[in-house]
Amino acid sequence: MARNQEKAQSLLYRFREAQAAELGIRTGPKAGQKRPRLASSVKDLRECERWRGDVLREIGRKVGKIQDFGLTDYEVRDLNDEINKLLREKRHWENQLVALGGANYRRSVTSQLDDAGREIPGTRGYKYFGRAKDLPGVKELLERS
Repeated sequence: MARNQEKAQSLLYRFREAQAAELGIRTGPKAGQKRPRLASSVKDLRECERWRGDVLREIGRKVGKIQDFGLTDYEVRDLNDEINKLLREKRHWENQLVALGGANYRRSVTSQLDDAGREIPGTRGYKYFGRAKDLPGVKELLERS
């Protein structure tokens, strides 16, 4: 049987660790903690940054998942709703960061404009990602604007 140090160096172990990190399965000293429901309940700047990063990783995973052509229209709608909820939660974490005296991530966000200088629909408020833009009803909504 190999020693723990040798196991940690094995290719399979490193692959499984990378896979767990990619899927968002936490490993390490704070692996069992859940994200607080209210961002305003966190009073530590570092913890706030950590949870904001956690939300960003989850958004990235779901945006990647929404591109899957194997999903039904209902699953795409649900996934798009979840992404929008996570974006709202990210905004709450950013507000808490500013309140605690941390970095202001909202300052760098500007509205997106098209060639005519009009704001692109779907860049403020509810947003549509990936295949959600091709759903029936959404396509007409985006073309009307």
